[in-house]
Amino acid sequence: MAAPSFVIPGTVRENCALLRKSFPEVGLLLFETQACLDYGPGDLPGPGEFPELRFHAHLPLDLPWDAGLERIAAILAALLAKVAHLKPWGWVLHPPPPQMDLAKLAQVFARLGVDPADVLLENTREQDLAGIWEQAARAGFSVCLDLGHLLAYDQKDALALPGLWPRTRLLHLNAPGPGGRHESLARLDDQDRATLAAMLARFTPGGVVLLEVFDPARLEESLNVLAQSAGRILEHP
Repeated sequence: MAAPSFVIPGTVRENCALLRKSFPEVGLLLFETQACLDYGPGDLPGPGEFPELRFHAHLPLDLPWDAGLERIAAILAALLAKVAHLKPWGWVLHPPPPQMDLAKLAQVFARLGVDPADVLLENTREQDLAGIWEQAARAGFSVCLDLGHLLAYDQKDALALPGLWPRTRLLHLNAPGPGGRHESLARLDDQDRATLAAMLARFTPGGVVLLEVFDPARLEESLNVLAQSAGRILEHP
């Protein structure tokens, strides 16, 4: 179970200090390239500061894909170095534009010391994964499934992609709100809760669930809803 690194106003370090009391893992939100490259010593947890936490990271949403893979590789190398002391186990990535060769992108990660299987492509408004599925699988990438995106953009057909679930290592859970807002799971209607339950039932044991909501009240509320959903699955396997 994981929470995002922006739940209260403050630094990643301050959020981790709060979240470690309730969550064993934090997803590092490296959403903005330059802002994250500019992190100073006080912005991130120090080496070994929160030994009870483990981490994964969400790579930037504003990567300059049109600048080419050499530029992308340089940015990724700098970001990986910035958080290396936290030892993230995985890296969530919004898929690049369709013209990008995913095999070459996988090679970039491999040269940086990251197994492509530790790079998790997420379904987004622009890409439900179906259009790149065969190429992504051949390149060795894994998957992060986002429930909010799945519901907001009518992507439920993606759940039937061949070989999807063995590659899915992370779930992002939230209810879709207006303007892309991430709402509490309590906002899900019965049909959407059924979709959530179906995803949890098929999710590979050992995978990570991230409650992708960004304030303490919605986070706690979502945790309660998730506990109820998981309980029903255990009662009715």
